[in-house]
Amino acid sequence: MSDPGAGEREDGGVGAHAQRRPALDTRPLAAWWVIFAGLVVGLLFVLTDHMLRATVSLGGALLLAAVLRVALPGSRVGGIAVRGPVVDVVLLVLLGVAVLVSGFTLDLAAR
Repeated sequence: MSDPGAGEREDGGVGAHAQRRPALDTRPLAAWWVIFAGLVVGLLFVLTDHMLRATVSLGGALLLAAVLRVALPGSRVGGIAVRGPVVDVVLLVLLGVAVLVSGFTLDLAAR
């Protein structure tokens, strides 16, 4: 047998000093499916060489995620909530704007 680890007893139970994690109050994916659908549409546009449509779809999905993170309560936001609301919104907006700017600055003229 190995030595009992942090808070474990030899019989496999958890010791009294081990802390229990609180139950999550969020549904695992909730509003994330809306964002996932936007990303799939954007990737389909990429596969069919519609880069400007893909740019709008991908950037729009990220900006929609930021709006949903602000608008929905914590119990309904699901997989969009990774860090605190401010950090999540700032990062999603920055990524959405970066995708839009980089996509609209592409030189798509045939050569």
